[in-house]
Amino acid sequence: MAPDAAKPRRSFVTRALVVLSIVLLLWAASFAYDYFDSNSPANLAMQVQLKQFAAAIYEYQSHFGRWPTKLDELGKTSLAARSAIWRQTANTIVFLWPKNLEAEPKDNTHVLLAYWGGSLFNKFGRVWVCWGDLRTERIKRSELREPIHN
Repeated sequence: MAPDAAKPRRSFVTRALVVLSIVLLLWAASFAYDYFDSNSPANLAMQVQLKQFAAAIYEYQSHFGRWPTKLDELGKTSLAARSAIWRQTANTIVFLWPKNLEAEPKDNTHVLLAYWGGSLFNKFGRVWVCWGDLRTERIKRSELREPIHN
């Protein structure tokens, strides 16, 4: 191959690598922004889903007089009507199924009901949790090892 023919090829490869680098940099910046912004769509979705499941736990107790102990029991609440994908979403949530809850959510501020277990966001050290008073919060994953639920 003549030296002049190799020059345009190198130029194309260099440009392609620069464009690819810029795209990857923009993706990483967008991901970092979403990770740190608690109002990003991904973070809001996790919070909403956790609250829906927690509300279903209280709804189940008010209808049946006992606390649910497994996921299928939440299917007997309005959760199934509110969310068509509730079962798929439940696969990413870790339920702790506490038994010593008070009937009013406001009396369960210290009880951890569930946390978001499966997400790329959670791999970086923080997870969304839902407390017994239906409050969501992002905490360090290491705090989950401590007995913070009943």
